[in-house]
Amino acid sequence: MMSRQYDTEILDDAMNNAYAILTGETTFETLMEIHDEIPLPFNIQEEGPDYDGMIEYFIETEEYEKCDVLLKLKNEDA
Repeated sequence: MMSRQYDTEILDDAMNNAYAILTGETTFETLMEIHDEIPLPFNIQEEGPDYDGMIEYFIETEEYEKCDVLLKLKNEDA
């Protein structure tokens, strides 16, 4: 039970970190200055963003405003 909650918290941190970086709220470098480790759902320095996975996650957490922003970013990148 405790492990599942911990995994959920890490996934939530990872998705919100990636969202903040993709939307320009912060940078990877800034997060690294604040924290020793940053959970991310993908290798942000080597891979393209997983917009679909992030949108699906934020639909599940009912954060629809984030879904809208990510969809706009996805369409701009296309």
